[in-house]
Amino acid sequence: MTPAERATAARILGPELAPLYAQLPVNDQRHGLDVLDTVTRLDGQPGRLLQQAALLHDVGKGSARFSAVDRGLTVFLQAASPRILQAMLAVRPAFARRFEIYRDHARIGAETLHALGAHELADVVAEHHAADPIRDVTRHLKRADGRN
Repeated sequence: MTPAERATAARILGPELAPLYAQLPVNDQRHGLDVLDTVTRLDGQPGRLLQQAALLHDVGKGSARFSAVDRGLTVFLQAASPRILQAMLAVRPAFARRFEIYRDHARIGAETLHALGAHELADVVAEHHAADPIRDVTRHLKRADGRN
């Protein structure tokens, strides 16, 4: 990530939300910027809420400390063999705890944002993995996130 990208994120998020973004692992920060770029390409001039959601939609993953390898493995096993994934979770309790945080990141992120008073953003983050989101902003976010 470049200093200019960090400055863009800080400008979009403002002083209350920028620290959340800064605390994310670098790969999640990069993902947020990539989603922001996709939103901008798809929607032209996205509103501030959509821009903030692009950057912070995965903020609930921060405490999971789930590496790229962990993520890749679980995504693969969920698709190829959920039974093997369940067996692995049963014998690796620390991994299982990190996986639960990762899997429940939308709710965790929404709670974090509600606590900061960012209620509308929290609602978008809460539903960003819903099959049929209620909010138009969330549908735009989901489309961009799916391309990254």
